[in-house]
Amino acid sequence: MDMKVDSQKLIQLRNARAWSQQHLADVSGLSLRTIQRIEKTQSASHDSIGALASVFETTPDALLMGETHATTSHAQGQPTSQTSTAGENAAAHHSIKLQGDRPTSLNPQHVLWITLALAISLFVAIYYAQTVNANNGSNQVIEAGKPVNVSSEVLEDATSWLELIDSGEYEQSWKESGAIFRSGISIAKWTEAMQLVREPLGAAKSREIALAQAPTSLPGLPKGNYLILSFTTDFDSQTTMKVETLSMVEVDGEYKAIGYFIK
Repeated sequence: MDMKVDSQKLIQLRNARAWSQQHLADVSGLSLRTIQRIEKTQSASHDSIGALASVFETTPDALLMGETHATTSHAQGQPTSQTSTAGENAAAHHSIKLQGDRPTSLNPQHVLWITLALAISLFVAIYYAQTVNANNGSNQVIEAGKPVNVSSEVLEDATSWLELIDSGEYEQSWKESGAIFRSGISIAKWTEAMQLVREPLGAAKSREIALAQAPTSLPGLPKGNYLILSFTTDFDSQTTMKVETLSMVEVDGEYKAIGYFIK
């Protein structure tokens, strides 16, 4: 069901950053037609509001009609306080400080959690960890005891995104990620991170789905269709790091990457 959006507030936020409707569409992962419709009709889906809130570094409620919450309108601001909004606090808490007091370079000896603004897999994997059904080829996973299907198309999309990283196409992987990803880390920082933590691992000689979860909610995020896919990957280098975890969210019928973890 669509929700009532404060379109004037949305336009003010967009104008404060000198963004066109097309640019907002590009960074949010929504279509230009969707942005135009939201501003004209003051109506948007839950997922669309969530995508816009992520781009403007605020909560979905702050974009709704009748809300008086303060919103973040500066272009380069980053959450720095432990008392920031719930969504911002979740992003800061679960990241390796690519936001907030961000390091000038990433230490490859750290646990390699490339945040993409909301690095939630470490926490969620413990809660939702269930093994892939090995008795059939349906890609079924277990969510709270209930079998669900992960389509081959979604798995192919996930693998294709990982293969962009394999081939060093870091800029393209950034462009094809979700709005949370793009609003949380620049192309330059993403490229730097991948050069430090992924490139030394060499080519991915093989990659197989090993674990999947399909939660409908995650800490600090609105309800939605999420996927957390873990792959067993054999890299060219002699390394003990063999597990890739990719977090994705469905936006307008398409799953987009919002988190990437190697261990």
